[in-house]
Amino acid sequence: MAQINVKLSDEQVEGLRKYAAVRRTPVAWLIKDYIDYLLDGGMPLTPADAELSSARLADLAQRGHAFDWLAEEPDLYSIDDGEAV
Repeated sequence: MAQINVKLSDEQVEGLRKYAAVRRTPVAWLIKDYIDYLLDGGMPLTPADAELSSARLADLAQRGHAFDWLAEEPDLYSIDDGEAV
């Protein structure tokens, strides 16, 4: 397995640690997940992405596999449920 060394500022390291703590995951896993996202064709995130469009957010959610668990959930409703709009 290869290893990559990257120099980060103290602020960057602290920011990663805080974000990892909120996500309850190791920093290394955050970085690995982001690399997997990029290799899967995801667009790199930049500071300009602070105001993401709904299409960009949907793409991130899909590529990040955040909602994959929904595929295993039972269908509770059908097209015949409820009232016509």
